[in-house]
Amino acid sequence: MTTEEMMKLAERCLSIVSTLDTDIESCAQDALTAGEPESAIADALDIAYSHPELYAKFPDEVYELAKDSDSKHFFFT
Repeated sequence: MTTEEMMKLAERCLSIVSTLDTDIESCAQDALTAGEPESAIADALDIAYSHPELYAKFPDEVYELAKDSDSKHFFFT
């Protein structure tokens, strides 16, 4: 996945959890600005932890990243 595609994916993830936790959302926006979309996606997943019904709304690509052994930001059990 290209950096541009990752950035768009991160933006989609953030739109799912927008306004639920402004502190973490702010950190995620900072990560996007810094060009770190995986960190932004991880932040969005952190927000969703308190709202598990939102996990179904995350794009399938997020779960594919979690299966990638090179990805250091996502851990699902």
